[in-house]
Amino acid sequence: MVVRGSRSSATVVSSMRIVPELRAAHIARHRLGTPAELLYLDTNYDLEGTPLAEGIHRVTLASALWRFLRTDATTLEVPEPYWMRFWPKHVALVLGFRAAATIRRRPHRVVTYAMENNDLATLVGGRRRVPSWAVRAVALLIGGVARLTLDRICFASDAARIAYGRLPFLSAIAQRTTLELPRARDVSMPAEPLSCVFLGVLEERKGLPWLTAAWAAVEERLPGARLTIVGPGPLQTDLEAWAAVRPDTRKVLGRLSHDDAGAVLAGNSVLVAPSMPDGRWIEQIGLPIKEALAAGLTVVTTDQTGLAAWLRAHGHEVVDADPAGLADRLAAAIVRALRGPLDRDEVRAALPDRDGRLDADAWLHEPVRGTSSAAGGPGVDG
Repeated sequence: MVVRGSRSSATVVSSMRIVPELRAAHIARHRLGTPAELLYLDTNYDLEGTPLAEGIHRVTLASALWRFLRTDATTLEVPEPYWMRFWPKHVALVLGFRAAATIRRRPHRVVTYAMENNDLATLVGGRRRVPSWAVRAVALLIGGVARLTLDRICFASDAARIAYGRLPFLSAIAQRTTLELPRARDVSMPAEPLSCVFLGVLEERKGLPWLTAAWAAVEERLPGARLTIVGPGPLQTDLEAWAAVRPDTRKVLGRLSHDDAGAVLAGNSVLVAPSMPDGRWIEQIGLPIKEALAAGLTVVTTDQTGLAAWLRAHGHEVVDADPAGLADRLAAAIVRALRGPLDRDEVRAALPDRDGRLDADAWLHEPVRGTSSAAGGPGVDG
């Protein structure tokens, strides 16, 4: 199996990745990460305007299983165990990959990257209270399936490691934690003073009702402050009506291509990302946060993201997500950030030389013992 076009020369790949929902970030990582074939089942809204690279294929579950029989790949990356609605596909994919490996009589490895930082009781019941015995039963099931199907697991944050650490059997799986911080990128566009941007899906769980309430207070305390909201979603019409009341300080741009959204982001001083827990969901990392840090923006967010501790330690604004008084706390944090944004060069200098996700990718996709780095070639078992 050969991936061509996106890389400088033909590269034999020994890995495959399964992505339930393809995003622009997956394509960027595909170009930069360990050579692999990427199979996806569906697409995300932010893919619009982003060209696909070679080696990326849309599949069904059946066609993915068929592809396993024709690949020389020895490593398969699957979605994380806490993605419970993916369980049936997870089991089918792992069994199919291992069966193909048995037929070919080759060593193989199944790996995963874990970002989920919610507690299991919430993942099981959402807003409903679930009996403790049911939570323990699910923990046994997830831990058991993970132990039987996974060879390596890499955590995106300490919060994710702690969340998974409550599962039985997981300690027997090779694991490590690599904080998912971005690599800094060069940004020639200067930031407008007193400018704030929200980037993401326009849903209540992204904290938009609290942001709009907070922004009215920001306008009073800090004349000249401006907020730009970028992204599609069910709240777009309401937000456009809200922005029309003060068009000099509020702007809603709706859906933009990934590149255009990045340009808007780079032109602002502060990113605000006030995510709130919603049923089984909380913010794991937050792609807008990563992109903002890479461009040197000051971040204002809630304590839901797995990057919360790092952001606090590096001078960004992290507020308690408790709904009581959140609008006031958020307004105060935004005003502080707009009045005294962090130096862009210092924000970028605090980031690693290599994207944390790519570091994790390199470890997860190390050549399997018994094979060479090029799939299909002879190997020496070290």
